[in-house]
Amino acid sequence: MDKAEWKIAWNDALSVDVPEMDEEHRQFIARVNDVNKAIIDAADKSTVEHLMNLMQMEAARHFEHEQQLLEQWKYPEAAAHAERHAQLMAKFNHMMKEFQESDLSFVWALKGLQIKQSLVEHLMREDLKYKEFLQAQKQPR
Repeated sequence: MDKAEWKIAWNDALSVDVPEMDEEHRQFIARVNDVNKAIIDAADKSTVEHLMNLMQMEAARHFEHEQQLLEQWKYPEAAAHAERHAQLMAKFNHMMKEFQESDLSFVWALKGLQIKQSLVEHLMREDLKYKEFLQAQKQPR
């Protein structure tokens, strides 16, 4: 199994140019990588579950912080962004339930890849929108 497909590597394309958000995104990516590494290294279910629970708690904390900043910045899409966070958390909760109900490692692998894909899609589709908004606010008029 190619380990590269499991790992998210931080790069400037993922940066939103807000140091505290970039740091939280880096930490969250590291947590997703930890979960996926545990899966491909065939860690036991309790280890993988513990890492998934940590990832889920950190995601909730990050989403809450990000939403506070978006409101503070008067980002016009703040409510829609918060709804996408809620959808993503519901998706994570569903994946966790499926993980907990299965003792099959290929199900765990599928959930790990789905979490990775969901995170990257959210960063690239949603978070980079507020980067553009913030950059436009800095432009002289």
